[in-house]
Amino acid sequence: MTDTQKKQIKSWMITLGAFLLMHIYFIAVDGTSWVPKMNDSGNLGNRFFQWILQGDLFTEWITPYSYPFFNLVTVISTVAVLIAAVSYIFSSIFSKN
Repeated sequence: MTDTQKKQIKSWMITLGAFLLMHIYFIAVDGTSWVPKMNDSGNLGNRFFQWILQGDLFTEWITPYSYPFFNLVTVISTVAVLIAAVSYIFSSIFSKN
């Protein structure tokens, strides 16, 4: 195993470990009073953010957690990890070894 492969494996272990720890935290805090408080000011950014969170996507379709913010973070992090995985697979397939 080359040094580059060891670095890539270490990078993936850190990424997947952080992903797992995030979900363990979400499972532990979901439904308790420890969930983060959202800013309820009436500015445009917050209204748009609340509109996204209160939409059907995060309240009816994708609902592993009861708190919609956790559902949003889950979707974003899952998409980010999948994009990183696909790019890693393509780079390892088409790399010049």
